[in-house]
Amino acid sequence: MEYKEKYHERVKKIFLELKSTESIDKAVLNSIPLLNGKGYLLCVSELHTNDEVLIASLTKWRQDAKTFHNKFNVTVESTSTWMRELLLDVPDRILFLVVNSHEKPIGHMGFANVLNEDHLMEFDNVIRGIKGQDRGLMSVATKSLLKWANETFKPNGFFLRTLDDNEHAISFYTNLGFVISGQEPLRRIEKNGEINHLPLLKGDNRKPDRFFTRMQLNPSDIANFF
Repeated sequence: MEYKEKYHERVKKIFLELKSTESIDKAVLNSIPLLNGKGYLLCVSELHTNDEVLIASLTKWRQDAKTFHNKFNVTVESTSTWMRELLLDVPDRILFLVVNSHEKPIGHMGFANVLNEDHLMEFDNVIRGIKGQDRGLMSVATKSLLKWANETFKPNGFFLRTLDDNEHAISFYTNLGFVISGQEPLRRIEKNGEINHLPLLKGDNRKPDRFFTRMQLNPSDIANFF
């Protein structure tokens, strides 16, 4: 079996195993510990589909997030649908809760679009939901998740996309070792009360409305994390 096939099969297998978990004991057993006992990363799984408290928290976190490239009416119902259709049912997407040392989720982060020809993992959907406490925990969680993914899947690298005016995010990722590798032009699409910024279609020669800043991290740089 070629490297690509092995890589893709391993991603699908492990993502499915983690997301299929229905037991809290198994979920915690499979969690990713953070450095110095600061907490752990808990995979969002079947266990959480009926967790009304968590879904309410995820809804509020997304409502409060101001730096995403798409805006829509976020409700408990839409969050529940998103969890099922755009997370758990998508084979190359996964999300982890950032849980602090007091067993309290304070944010989330994950990967998307992993089954690509370049064997790169996109670091995705990073939100700090609870602010003003656990200083530095999101940085530790990011390093821990990238280290786990690098050791588990051995991808060719990692990348992320953030809006080019999100100076806080660009600074945060730069401090972690990500470097800017380019920009992706976006077109603003407003429809049915929703606003999306999507990659330009072929033949669209008008001035872009926004840009993604693309940042990349090489696997060798992860060795310097801890």
